[in-house]
Amino acid sequence: MPEPSLFGIGKAQWDLINGFASWFAALGSFAAAFVALYIANRATKPSARVNVGHRIIFSTGDPKPYPEYVVFRIVNTGDRPIQVSQIGWRAGLIKKRYAVQLYESAQSSRLPVSLTHGQEASWMVPMAAREEPWPEYFAKGFLSEHPKVALHTLRGQFFTSTGHLFEAKPEENLLKRLRTACERVHKA
Repeated sequence: MPEPSLFGIGKAQWDLINGFASWFAALGSFAAAFVALYIANRATKPSARVNVGHRIIFSTGDPKPYPEYVVFRIVNTGDRPIQVSQIGWRAGLIKKRYAVQLYESAQSSRLPVSLTHGQEASWMVPMAAREEPWPEYFAKGFLSEHPKVALHTLRGQFFTSTGHLFEAKPEENLLKRLRTACERVHKA
């Protein structure tokens, strides 16, 4: 009796092809489970857009010079609420340095602050609140050791109550002011 065939392919060859079909089905199931876990895990992590930069505040009737601020800003872009508990700085490659940043409380969000999706908070640090301008004060106190490396690795930090950390490289306008301050401090 001749071996049955379909489209000119024998039974043994069809058995081999069907064996591969089971493998492909298993790989597809594994990939679907992996994607589902990835999406579920991504939804549980907080996410936010953060920036740190130099701002000038204009107000009607205010005489020059207009007040200048370093502004820390965070916007919750995730589905989970986040609670920001502190802001600060980090600099350095091997020997990292950390600092907590104090801010002008009258014009800033209160800490800790809870943010749901789409909400934002900002903290304003006045650049001329003391006898010494803030950039020089910051350069002397925090950026004095290896200022080029410190400026290259400088990051503004936003700490959450759950231990998650958001970081932002300072905007170029602020880095330029800090570079100038570091040069003045090292010349003195």
